[in-house]
Amino acid sequence: MSGRPSKLTLLRPKWLLLHAITLAACAAMIWLGHWQWRAAIRHHGDLRNYAYALQWWAFVGFTVLMWFRVVSDHLRPAEDAGPAQPPAAPPSRYLGYTQAPSSPAVETDPERRRLNAYLAHLNAADREATE
Repeated sequence: MSGRPSKLTLLRPKWLLLHAITLAACAAMIWLGHWQWRAAIRHHGDLRNYAYALQWWAFVGFTVLMWFRVVSDHLRPAEDAGPAQPPAAPPSRYLGYTQAPSSPAVETDPERRRLNAYLAHLNAADREATE
């Protein structure tokens, strides 16, 4: 298998919903651009209304571009990252600030020290409960 998703996946319900929303948004923006263009003519060539009309049509172009990018990203083959290595230890449910391994652990703030000690205690208790 090539790792590339089939184009038939674009016919699944969530993709059909994306296609329908994209088409509806484009149709609405085209209609709004046309309405704004007629409003500009009605106001004897008000430049601001012409600019708004062009802006709506630019939104259509952006919407189509983003739809194309989402679809092409989905159909792009997955990168082979090599064999996945299992994590050394299961991740903790309790997250806190940890120093990078290469930097010395210098903690001068007593509040931070107390918080990290509490999180370490919760993590140890959680690991004991799961073993």
